[in-house]
Amino acid sequence: MRFLPNKKLFLCATMALSLTACGGGSDNKDPNTSSVEDNKISYTELPNFINVKEGEKVTLSLNTSGANASNLNFTWTVRGVDGDVPFTGQGTDTITFTAPEVTQQSSLSISVKLNTSNVIGFVDQHSSVSVADTNSNTVTPQPDTGSVVEELDLSVLVSGSTWMETVHQYIKTPRTEGGYDHTTVKVSRPFDIVSFDQSEHTFSAQVCGEQQSTNVKVDDFFANTDCTEGTKSTVLTQGQDSFTITKMCGDDVAATSTFKQVSENTQTSFGKLAVNFANYPQLAETNQLCGIIATSHVEAKDGNGQTLTSADATVVRLVSQYEGSPFELSFTFGGEPSDSFASLSSVGTGNFAQLETSLYPEISQLKSDSGMLRLDWDNTDTHIKAEFNFDLPLSTFEDEEVTGNFELKLD
Repeated sequence: MRFLPNKKLFLCATMALSLTACGGGSDNKDPNTSSVEDNKISYTELPNFINVKEGEKVTLSLNTSGANASNLNFTWTVRGVDGDVPFTGQGTDTITFTAPEVTQQSSLSISVKLNTSNVIGFVDQHSSVSVADTNSNTVTPQPDTGSVVEELDLSVLVSGSTWMETVHQYIKTPRTEGGYDHTTVKVSRPFDIVSFDQSEHTFSAQVCGEQQSTNVKVDDFFANTDCTEGTKSTVLTQGQDSFTITKMCGDDVAATSTFKQVSENTQTSFGKLAVNFANYPQLAETNQLCGIIATSHVEAKDGNGQTLTSADATVVRLVSQYEGSPFELSFTFGGEPSDSFASLSSVGTGNFAQLETSLYPEISQLKSDSGMLRLDWDNTDTHIKAEFNFDLPLSTFEDEEVTGNFELKLD
């Protein structure tokens, strides 16, 4: 099914590898010799990439377990551009260090090797840590999808495969009274690949919520992003089943878009949705759902860069089918997805719910500012669960009451 409507740091990858020792061939066990079972342990791989802030305490652990896990000896290195970074835990499976103070975005290289003999199967671990300068006016994340390339290999975009795009934008706007507003926007959305053209460096995709396919020219990506400081440039990185397009303003990141493959075949389910109407047919719970999640964080800063105030906002678009026709339900509210609830009735806040269905024009595209969205405590900006109720203002008869629930999972 293709959707046609428009519009903490305890790092675990939970991949256990088995380490075994070479066992003897005799049935008579030498008490001084460890058996294969005695030398079998499990450990957790380090993540490839980590984002932290300067001064932040960081703990990395291999989480080793097994009969002789406590006897293993590991050698760690934590190295930055200015040399080694001090840490505690050398020799063990867990280290802790404080991210160094930096004057701009910087990186640390982490590595760990196993020194203990009679154990095989361990793969040396490596990780990259990006350290943010908390005094910087802009956030400068580093691409985590492979090596820098001159041109993207678009042959990975197999027709019919489903990908997830995650966009980050960092916008600095001067304030009339002095200082500036710093806005961070994140948008996550799935799309299906239609075709690609390597010679033109373009690809075509069917984006969730859009009726027509979208043509993307890599060389023109973020063309409308302006640089108030520094020279505009583009950085391309590519790894296995992923790539990133980053727009730089000097040494600062202005915008970055990361594409990661979700499935080699078209994926139609990213959660579930159920809608109950008072006077119209129900939308029984369906998992034929895609959607888009957008979050933003704005900080107002004075001329010295000190934060005066801040605010958050969230937009969720849910796209599905209703009695055989396209259906979209969207929520716009102030706050983060993990807030306990969002009121849709606060005057002047711009909070509202809206649905679109071609079957019933009288309720389509109506905005409701009367209702509530009850959010799950465990929500993130890519995985949102909620229950909702709101009233649609009808001119022909009593307002239509709409209730239901949804879960949208884009991670």
